[in-house]
Amino acid sequence: MFPPFWNGRPGIAHPRPHFEYGGTISKTTSPVNPEKRAYRSARRRAGAEHTRASILRAATATFASRGWAGTTMRLVSEAAGVSLQSVEAIFGTKAALLRASVDFAIRGDTDSTPIVQREAVARMEAAESAAEMLDLHAAHLRAINARSAWVAWAVEQAATHDASVGELWDQMNDNRAFGVRWAASTLLAKPDARRDLARDDVEAAFWVALDWGTYRTLTEHARLSADQYEAWLRWYYRSVFLDGTGAPTT
Repeated sequence: MFPPFWNGRPGIAHPRPHFEYGGTISKTTSPVNPEKRAYRSARRRAGAEHTRASILRAATATFASRGWAGTTMRLVSEAAGVSLQSVEAIFGTKAALLRASVDFAIRGDTDSTPIVQREAVARMEAAESAAEMLDLHAAHLRAINARSAWVAWAVEQAATHDASVGELWDQMNDNRAFGVRWAASTLLAKPDARRDLARDDVEAAFWVALDWGTYRTLTEHARLSADQYEAWLRWYYRSVFLDGTGAPTT
């Protein structure tokens, strides 16, 4: 048998070479291009975000059409075109998926920026007149309620049966109360706002406007389209807050 690392000459053997892993060997490999690594990382993030958004779109539609009891994680995964394991890995439970669906429906995207910090709110605050602010608010509510009114119904439906969903429903109503107070303060701060309006009355009127039930009633039972609902809001605001003139028009 030949001795270790035999060089072909009998009786002469060389000592076993010493490799420093992480040192000598690593220096022989080609360095990773930082730009390629960042590109791959960005692609992975984009892929994960796309999957999350697909699941949330499917979940929002499923909760809205089937309610809490009729929605399962498997149904959502099938609607989203992803595996059940993916839905469970990202959201964990049906209650957590419902919470994320509510945020998605209200915000209209997966961006975590709160509504109050978004451009639509800034435009209402910057509006020079009460009429302009109210028209912007009507458009703002139309967009939010069209996306979220039926998901809110699913939450309300489940609130008495699941403690975590009950907490979500309480938080949604707290957020709505904040929205009512913000709208009242913003309106009353406009230079042309009516001085005879009592704040309590203003807040009560905004509660009617912000209520998801108002949207559901007008679109389901009064058969208004989303455009007609927005026109109704503008008429309602003019009647209550301005001079009472005008009628709903599309």
